[in-house]
Amino acid sequence: MRIKWQDGALAVALLVFGIGGTRFAARLQGAETLDALAYVLIAVAAAGLLFRSVRPLWTVGITTVAIAVYLAQGYPFGPVLLSGVAAMYAVAVYARVELAAASALVYALAILPWWNDSLTSWITWSAGWILLPAAAGVLMKLRKKSVVDVRERTAISERLRLAQEVHDVVGHGLSVIAMQAGVALYVLDKDPAKARASLEAIRDTSKEALDGLRSELDTLRGSAPLAPAITLDDIPALAARMREAGLEVSVEVAEIELPDTYQLAVYRIVQESLTNVLRHSSPGVTAAVRVYAVRNELVVHVTDTGTPTVFTEGHGITGMRSRAEALGGTLEADASHGFAVIARIPLPS
Repeated sequence: MRIKWQDGALAVALLVFGIGGTRFAARLQGAETLDALAYVLIAVAAAGLLFRSVRPLWTVGITTVAIAVYLAQGYPFGPVLLSGVAAMYAVAVYARVELAAASALVYALAILPWWNDSLTSWITWSAGWILLPAAAGVLMKLRKKSVVDVRERTAISERLRLAQEVHDVVGHGLSVIAMQAGVALYVLDKDPAKARASLEAIRDTSKEALDGLRSELDTLRGSAPLAPAITLDDIPALAARMREAGLEVSVEVAEIELPDTYQLAVYRIVQESLTNVLRHSSPGVTAAVRVYAVRNELVVHVTDTGTPTVFTEGHGITGMRSRAEALGGTLEADASHGFAVIARIPLPS
């Protein structure tokens, strides 16, 4: 068990104030001069705060017993009671709520036998010197918990974002590699040149996917990414790789000034859409990509010429929708006339 320096500093402050202030309180109340036992009890009550953050119940127990004995000896009310206030606050912050409530009740009842005034006065004193510190401690605990919850949600959100990036990078790369490998095997004996081109495409796609994965891992580790930022200018190259894999793609991308986050989101939506077409479409299907702005909205429209079908939304579409919604937009997927993905994202002001 390690005592924190903050707890030690608080205990010393309560000790100094308790000893010095109690002398003054004794004179005001016309009490006799304090003896050695009184100072020992004041010191014990303050010493209980040494354990407030590591053993809060110890703090309450030590402080309560010291204050109860102090009052039982007829010593004057004074700064020693501040140790009780600090103990109530500590147990509310560092212990469970039910234990804090039980500790407050025990402390109040420990004072009651030595209370010289009326019961109403005792209740009022308990409310001010016991319940209020305990309530303040509970509120502080809830505030700390809310801060931790926000941090945890942020961390989870960042992990999900990185997982989505890895899914898009690796999933797209493996789809292209699988398609190119199929082409290479098919033409290996008939057209070695075509087989060689497919193998080169596999090499290039593998390198790009590995670079993208390495970049995401570097981001996770906190180091600078190796790959340059992805922009809308990379979409034509993406379409070219799809054509090499056997999917004919037309591209129309308007010249729009966008922040990096918008450009990355648009690229990933287009990439995932084309990857889905590559995975699920029949031979001869073509795709079209259009990225343009209309009425303060950025529109990303990816369609193919496949046959109408019923589809189940998977991780890819869910991830694309999350990207659009993260920027305040929407994304719809429809397979009633081929497959179409339409994302609408408000343009940044």
